Amino acid sequence: MTQAFGCIDGTHFRIKTPSTDSHDYFCYKQYYSLNVQAVCDYRGMFIDVDCRWPGCVHDAKVFANSTLNHRMRSGSLPQTFNTLSHEREKVPNYVIGDPAYPLTPYCMKEFESCTTNAQVLFNELLRSARNQIECAFGRLKARWSILTRRIDFNTEMVPSIIYACFVLHNFCESRGCSLDEEAVKAQMRRKQIEEDINKNIPDPVYSCTTGEGVVVRDTLTSFIAQIITHE
Repeated sequence: MTQAFGCIDGTHFRIKTPSTDSHDYFCYKQYYSLNVQAVCDYRGMFIDVDCRWPGCVHDAKVFANSTLNHRMRSGSLPQTFNTLSHEREKVPNYVIGDPAYPLTPYCMKEFESCTTNAQVLFNELLRSARNQIECAFGRLKARWSILTRRIDFNTEMVPSIIYACFVLHNFCESRGCSLDEEAVKAQMRRKQIEEDINKNIPDPVYSCTTGEGVVVRDTLTSFIAQIITHE
């Protein structure tokens, strides 16, 4: 996807019942967890990880309060604003999220309902690109089995354990370490089953659609349609 620098999603890691404020950690999947936000690039390498948030916090709220979002909005991340061919609006770098995320100039998500073929095409390409983060999570959990069961350490220690797994995973991926592909597929199927049973519905406050986000998405939609038409 033009100008996208990564795909974003949250994933829940099961923890034992915290000794304090346990209700904050009970997630929509009906267990105690940490909600970890991660961004991966086109290679499936994790380029940003946030392990701070208890399980009850919605993905969109995690993103809204993340250092990544703040840095994108403030311009402190390196940005390339690109004026696409035949389009007047400049498109910034952005992350690709699922429908639970907000639509802003820095976070793109699919159309809820499509009224044109161009919108259908945009949704198809966005979903295809977003699959990279699902694959990345599947590979991470297939590699480190501690992440697939309840992590029985003190709540304060769990973020460091999870973050270490992400760092070591990137190291293994960069070195081409072998991984059981069937185990990866099993982890992806498991996540899909969990999502089908307990859907992560948009948050009424944080999963908002902004006017600036609509403009950027419409610009991208038009640009992609032009490319396909002229091929």
